[in-house]
Formats: sequence, C-alpha cells, structure tokens
Amino acid sequence: MEICNFIPQVLKIKEKEIEKKVWEMWIAKLPWMDKNNYISYEEMLNTVKQQEIKEEMPVNGVYIDQVFF
Repeated sequence: MEICNFIPQVLKIKEKEIEKKVWEMWIAKLPWMDKNNYISYEEMLNTVKQQEIKEEMPVNGVYIDQVFF
C-alpha cells in the first residue's frame, strides 16, 4: 500500500473512533438532559473535533519526529 493511500485511511479510522466515543458519551448523558441543558449529538461532536484540532496544533514551535521544539 502506498503512503498516499494509507494516510487518508488512518485519518478516517481516527475520525470514526472519535465519533464512536462521542456517541457513547452522548448516550450516557442523554438521560440527565432536559430542555435547559440539552445538547445535540452533532453539537457535542463538533465541540470535540474543535478541541482535537486545537490540541494537535503546536503553539510556538514545530514538531520534529514527535519532539516539540
């Protein structure tokens, strides 16, 4: 398998894992939600994805071989 085909598959797998974890969290919280604190699955998923993006971005430096400089 070529690297150009492998990377998108790995990213898709990671995305599906995140979606599954968020779904399980949402299902666990659903019984305690009411109209005042209800959050949709899509809203929760978008929030988690935004947090994932922020965590992956280096603040003041670059990642070289998994070491932050």
